[in-house]
Amino acid sequence: MILGFEELILRCVGDDAKAHIREAVRCYEAGAYRAAIVSTHVAVCFDLIAKLRGLASNGDQEAVTLVTQLDALQEQQRSGSVQAIKGLLEIERNLLEDFRDKFDFFGHQEFEELSRLRADRNRCAHPTFSHDAQPYAPAAELARLHIRSALTYVLSQQARQGKAALASLQAVIVSPYFPTALDDAVARLRGAEIGNARDALVRAFVDDLVFGWPDATHPYHLNTNVLVAIEATVELHRPIAVPRLITAIEKLVKSGVPDAVLFAGAASLRISEAGEQVDTATQVVLQTWLLQETFDDKGHAIKRALQIDWWRAKALQALASLSADQLAGVPEPTPEMITRAAQIYATAVTWDQANTLATSLANPLADRFSAEDIALVLEASHNGADLRGSHGFREFISLLYDKNPISDYDLEALLDEHHLKVYKRTIQTAEG
Repeated sequence: MILGFEELILRCVGDDAKAHIREAVRCYEAGAYRAAIVSTHVAVCFDLIAKLRGLASNGDQEAVTLVTQLDALQEQQRSGSVQAIKGLLEIERNLLEDFRDKFDFFGHQEFEELSRLRADRNRCAHPTFSHDAQPYAPAAELARLHIRSALTYVLSQQARQGKAALASLQAVIVSPYFPTALDDAVARLRGAEIGNARDALVRAFVDDLVFGWPDATHPYHLNTNVLVAIEATVELHRPIAVPRLITAIEKLVKSGVPDAVLFAGAASLRISEAGEQVDTATQVVLQTWLLQETFDDKGHAIKRALQIDWWRAKALQALASLSADQLAGVPEPTPEMITRAAQIYATAVTWDQANTLATSLANPLADRFSAEDIALVLEASHNGADLRGSHGFREFISLLYDKNPISDYDLEALLDEHHLKVYKRTIQTAEG
């Protein structure tokens, strides 16, 4: 959807910016396109100077130096100094370059567009720049483009960008009050510098998060908020964030550093659209990592890996060695994970172990066991596993009656087949 000027103006971060750009829009609507371009450039300069003062008030030393110089020249200009006027004009001429080079405020494309605005403003405002007898007459489309560029690249952007913005965002992410739920994290970051950020800042933020987590000297080191912050950034800026994340994951894996590979794997699984697109070399390393490494939430990792085509076969291999503790608590486990739960339950060799596994695995998942999973457990109950007689096993059979979709008729047929008639509800009811 193409936004109109008024909608873009509402996105301006300062009231002064809105007032200045509305003057340019009024000129455009009146057909005064030279005046519109000049007014647009003036609005950009005013807004950049306001942002410069904002950066200085927040302690940015480059900004403090420029503001100090600006204030001194303005004081001299009030005293009638001609040299001060030259100095002020020099500051104005260099605003775009300063914000690009010193504050990382503009990307290459943004700087090019705004440089064209500055050049066209000079052609409109200075007759000596014209080589023709007729004054420069810009087209309506050109004036409209410049107004839109000013609104999009400058007036709607927060003052804190580049390094200062990254430092501010670090404070947001490492805070103990940063949300862990994705929707809340998206809302939090939408209100921070990254919410309405240009492409360059989005890429820098993704890099800072990804490479910061494994870095022992970085504020993000091993911080659990980082993954949800990356996921929220993808939600806000998917076209920019996903390709950058893919590149970063591949670099982490190439480093071979264990923490780096761990985070690469976690990020690939958490943001699957990035994980699905990593290169073949990265895939091979991450497949090996999932098979070999042991960590508490490996069950969650395997569940996600099962959904990624290139990872699925190795994920199934890793699943075969998954422990009860790693599997317990995985939300909405896949059918393959349910079968693994049945296999683990079928290995109980004492009543204590049977009761423990029933509590943590079998009973919470009893409503999802397939007929084959049930048969596996019942077979094991008289063929090596010490399930019979345990309280958990009796509860498991009861849950199969109450919650499992298999019919009572089919369940009792299985109980008969595996010599477990004593557990049949019809017999228990008759005896009662």
